[in-house]
Amino acid sequence: MSHQMAPWVPMFIQSCKNNTEPFVSFQFATVDKSTNKPRCRTVVFRDFLFHDKKTNILTFNTDMRSSKITESFVGTKPNGSRGNQACETPFFEACVYFPETWEQYRFSGQIFTISKQCKEIPVKLITKYDIYSPRFSEMSDNSTDEDIDTSINDDDDKTNDNINDDKKLIETIADDRHHEDEDDYYPQSQEWEAELLRQWSSLSRHTKSLYRKPAPGQKLTSETRKKLDKLHRGVDGAKEDAGLENFGIVCLCIDSVDFLNLKEGRGGERWIFQKTDGHDEEDLWEEQEVCP
Repeated sequence: MSHQMAPWVPMFIQSCKNNTEPFVSFQFATVDKSTNKPRCRTVVFRDFLFHDKKTNILTFNTDMRSSKITESFVGTKPNGSRGNQACETPFFEACVYFPETWEQYRFSGQIFTISKQCKEIPVKLITKYDIYSPRFSEMSDNSTDEDIDTSINDDDDKTNDNINDDKKLIETIADDRHHEDEDDYYPQSQEWEAELLRQWSSLSRHTKSLYRKPAPGQKLTSETRKKLDKLHRGVDGAKEDAGLENFGIVCLCIDSVDFLNLKEGRGGERWIFQKTDGHDEEDLWEEQEVCP
């Protein structure tokens, strides 16, 4: 079993580090399953899945009642899931542009979501994208304290305590790390839940309150106005974690990356990274420089 970082990941991390904005936003596009029309919206990059850059999986947060979820997943059914809950895997394209460094990344691949209702993923994604349990990633992790932390924390008074607590939760389910069953290498339901809670706990109180609002796109009435006003003033009476049921993590499994750097060389440089079938359980990526 191997867990290899894709060649585009260090470049993307450096681009994020060079970004002086408080967050990295990007455009996320899918096709509406019910109408076959393209849909695009702006979202915010949160972290790599499991806070591990070697997963090569980018994430952003969303309200599970939002149109980006219903448009992408409507009419689909779980396909070969491990367990009773799963979500289908639509295709996507995302575009990240860093104006200060004139760099652009276009990502394409498949998506899945993690939420209180959906904490399992289709089997085909586990093997295709080598999504291994964080337990085994930690065993082979050679990263140092100098690694770049790309996660976004909305709450200035948060510490790393919640992340350490999540690691303890993950470790408690590692009863035997020498099982011969291949399924033991894959994330278990407790680990998906730990990741959900890790990202939820990194949000500010204000951001958490957004998940207690009336459903996005719902008709604005006197009743919904009152609820929004109470939320705005912080007097809605709900507990801080009341919106967790509506909170979701969208995971971007990358098949290809189109990187464009307009500041380098004459007229810029452009590289295409394409994921290929692995050999000996290793991720392989084809890299090719093309005309910008």
